[in-house]
Amino acid sequence: MSAHMSFSVVNETSSFISPLPVAQNDASSQVDDAVIQIPDACWEPVDFLDGNENGIPSQLLATLYVNSCPMHFEAYLVDEQGDICDARHQQAINLVKAALRDDEPWKSFSYGGHDYVMIAIPFGISR
Repeated sequence: MSAHMSFSVVNETSSFISPLPVAQNDASSQVDDAVIQIPDACWEPVDFLDGNENGIPSQLLATLYVNSCPMHFEAYLVDEQGDICDARHQQAINLVKAALRDDEPWKSFSYGGHDYVMIAIPFGISR
């Protein structure tokens, strides 16, 4: 089984996709993976801790098109234990994790010297 995907980041022209070797998944079938690095310039800070717009962003937003479907990737600032730092976002993420039956901390990535977790959500049908 082979997955064929196309990716583009809004307002980005440089290459940011790295192909990975074919790997085995739990079902023992082959899939093609791709590593996507969203450039820092494509992350837009949209919320800040304690309402301080000169402080550390607590939420980031980037738009990617995956197979021509626009997706908004949202990133949330986490602490050393992987917990969401901004209480306004913590309840929403808890609901997502409950819906996914996921009780483990999510993997994070670094942006601006801080760790963030990321979720991807498709845009509404009108976009």
